[in-house]
Parts: sequence; structure tokens; C-alpha cells
Amino acid sequence: MDQTRGCGFDYRTGCGGMYALIAIGYTLVYGILFMINFAHGEVMMLGTFAGYFVLEAFSAIPAPSAADPSLSFLNAYPVIALLLTFIAGAGTSALVGFLLEKIAYRPLRGAPRLVPLISAIGASIFLQNAAQLLFGPQRRQYANPIFSGAGRVG
Repeated sequence: MDQTRGCGFDYRTGCGGMYALIAIGYTLVYGILFMINFAHGEVMMLGTFAGYFVLEAFSAIPAPSAADPSLSFLNAYPVIALLLTFIAGAGTSALVGFLLEKIAYRPLRGAPRLVPLISAIGASIFLQNAAQLLFGPQRRQYANPIFSGAGRVG
């Protein structure tokens, strides 16, 4: 099996898993709070950016060995690096979701149903624009520790 085909399968599986995760999140939030959280995708996006920056930091940390003195931490310990990357992304998403609920949704618990909906749309637009200002609109390359090629985010 060639590298491109394997990478395509992994991309499709990962993309489908992300869609399923977002759909489950929408269903849980609506089922419990009876409110649609339009900023759900943006919370996940901020966690993804956190994971990206952790992955970039791991590829910049040198971890030389006797066999290869130019080895980075990401290439030397890919399982540990990916585990820490997933933990950082999930932790960032949890923190952003907690702060969003505290700031934008909890004060509106007793309000009519349209008010939290408008707040959710406003939070979504705010997080999109804040991320674009902070990180820029360009695509970002990252080092893929599984395959020797580079992957793409964005």
C-alpha cells in the first residue's frame, strides 16, 4: 500500500470521526440544555489550534540520539508527543467551552429561548473572528510523525 493511499484513508476516517464528534456534541448540548450551541465548532477549532502549536513545539525541541543527532522530540517519541498533543487540544477545548458557558450562556438561563440563541450566534462569530485575527487565514503545515511527508491543517 502506497503512502498516499494510506494517508487518504486516515484523512477520511479522521474527518468522519470529527463530524461524528461534533454531531454528538450538538445532540448532547441540545438534549440537556434545550439550546443549540452555534459556537461548538469554534470551540473545537481552538482546541485544534492548541494541538497544532504543541505539535510544532515538539518538532522544534531537539532530542538527539547517538544514531541521529538531528532528531526532534516529535520524531524520537511520536506516541508520547501525540498523546500530549491530544491532551492539550482537549484541555483547551474544555477550558474555552467552560468560559463560554460561564460568560455567554449561564447569565441567560432564565431568558426567553431566542436570547440564548442570539448569544450563541454572537459567540460563534466572535470566536471565528478572534481566531482569524490571532492565527491568520493562511493554511499551516505540520510535521506528520506517522508518515515522512507533511500534513495540512486549515
